[in-house]
Amino acid sequence: MTSHHGPAPASRRSVRTLLQLIGYGALASYQDYRAMFTWRSWLGGWLVRLLCQVLFFANLGALLGSPEQQGYLALGNAVVLGPLGALGVVSSTVGERRSGTLQFLLISRTPPFLALASRGLHWVADGLLTSTVALLAVHLLLPVPLHWAALPAILFVDALMTLGCYCLALCLSGISLRMPESRMYLTAGTTIVLLLVAGVNTSVPHSGALAWVARVLPVSHGLSAVRQLAHDGTLSVALVLHEALILAGWAAIGFLVLTHGLRHTVRSGSLTLR
Repeated sequence: MTSHHGPAPASRRSVRTLLQLIGYGALASYQDYRAMFTWRSWLGGWLVRLLCQVLFFANLGALLGSPEQQGYLALGNAVVLGPLGALGVVSSTVGERRSGTLQFLLISRTPPFLALASRGLHWVADGLLTSTVALLAVHLLLPVPLHWAALPAILFVDALMTLGCYCLALCLSGISLRMPESRMYLTAGTTIVLLLVAGVNTSVPHSGALAWVARVLPVSHGLSAVRQLAHDGTLSVALVLHEALILAGWAAIGFLVLTHGLRHTVRSGSLTLR
């Protein structure tokens, strides 16, 4: 007696194909990252610079004579390295256009949004790695409380924030594809806004226009959850759900804006190497 196994459901094949495409894009992003850094340049240059940045803000708290403020600044600036690192996809997406590879991505069988989004995943990995190293460093060097049992939860929330900021950066990438010269202004402006109103260096505003801005940023709720985890080891499910919803919202906006930006460059014939 023989058994007959039918073909795999179309949905299962679609998921497998999607994962394969993301995997190929992630592999390409890894090769791009290897072209930018060696282990020596990453450890001795990139990582040291980011650690010095975190320690600089922490020392501002020390100058105020407040260990609590020093710990607040150190923790916030260490954790936010992940989300800020994800903004690098804006420059790399414009780099695809200037290097001439964007045209090949557009004519490939892979959906352009998926190709660009997966090719920038090295920024997410780099941000999470540098953020984790910085978090451990400030815990060892400064009065920053950290419950080791809560570390996996902290890294999970940090990953949510980083992915949310990555989706925000994909939205900015869609704008930068139409106006390549705007990429630095968009990235710098977003960095400043995150540092000012997302609870990194000061408390999150609770009233006025800035409060509304803080509510939709990918960092505000997640960073509050991380601070609570570091303080007493408890996880606020409400804050994590807020962060997940913001991630989903920015993912949808990023898809729409980046896809529209790609279509506009094709229709207008403005896809040139500049």
